[in-house]
Amino acid sequence: MTGYHVTTSKKLKKYEATGGILPPVRFWPNQYTAAKWAKRTMRDVILRIECNESFPLPDHKPARWTNEFVKNYAKE
Repeated sequence: MTGYHVTTSKKLKKYEATGGILPPVRFWPNQYTAAKWAKRTMRDVILRIECNESFPLPDHKPARWTNEFVKNYAKE
């Protein structure tokens, strides 16, 4: 599944140092909702991620989460 993870430049450096995003990884199903969340939370980085299994996040619909170590991501 493709999703969009919203984060900060500081955390992006941690992801690069560890080789991926440590679980649990929360993400949005499309770029539009990710951009809205980024603006609301004042985060400046949106990453396109790939995961095999995900679950709905109960408190922020339509957000999802995965328990995988996400190695495949690209800056949008």
